[in-house]
Amino acid sequence: MKLSLKIYLVLLLVFFSIVYFLAPFKFVASSNIFLTISTFLFAIFAGFFISRQGQRYSSIRDRITEFDGEITAVYRNFGHISAAMQAKAKEIIENHYKLILKKKSWDYHFTHKSSTILFLHKLIDECGNTKILPSLTSIAMQRIMESLQNLQLIRKNMISLHNERIPLFQYILIYFLGILLLATVSIIPSQANLLESILKGAFSTCAVFVLVLLHQFDKLRFFEGLIGEGSAQDVLDIFSGKK
Repeated sequence: MKLSLKIYLVLLLVFFSIVYFLAPFKFVASSNIFLTISTFLFAIFAGFFISRQGQRYSSIRDRITEFDGEITAVYRNFGHISAAMQAKAKEIIENHYKLILKKKSWDYHFTHKSSTILFLHKLIDECGNTKILPSLTSIAMQRIMESLQNLQLIRKNMISLHNERIPLFQYILIYFLGILLLATVSIIPSQANLLESILKGAFSTCAVFVLVLLHQFDKLRFFEGLIGEGSAQDVLDIFSGKK
């Protein structure tokens, strides 16, 4: 999680605490009922959405790892064919990952036209045009074709997971419940009471943080700045000889 987000949350806590300490709020008999209902509904829906998006995040991260592993295998198998072919494969694969890291977008090749797998297929066709194919070369080509097939399946799987974002209606629902929760918390009297103001501020900040957390999961930017960034950099490090 970025440091700036943590700072914003601290500032939000201070803001809520000051507002609750200074502003008068009118308490009515039914306030506890509204608070209980809004807390229950918010917790149920937010928990469900976060759980679903957390599973989606983990699934995409696993698919990215598989994709990068297959890509690495393709590169190494081209080395069994010839150094020239491996160099060409390296160029194709490097262009793929450099674009991801440059654009800071793990799904760049899903939202834009990508020819990485197509170029690798053409490269293996170029290898097949040679007249003499030693047994090791033949085995390497076979394994490359298997990896390319797996890459296509993994890519389709990732596209499907990529499209499973939270619909607008569900966002409206969870934001409405969040606003309702903040409103019911705010009507609890706390004017000129420092401890109650801080507790209310902490509770309100947590509610906002849940919404931010859900948004981060939906955009797949929670545990790191860019999902799969470490795995992509690992592939490039293999090419540069660092690993």
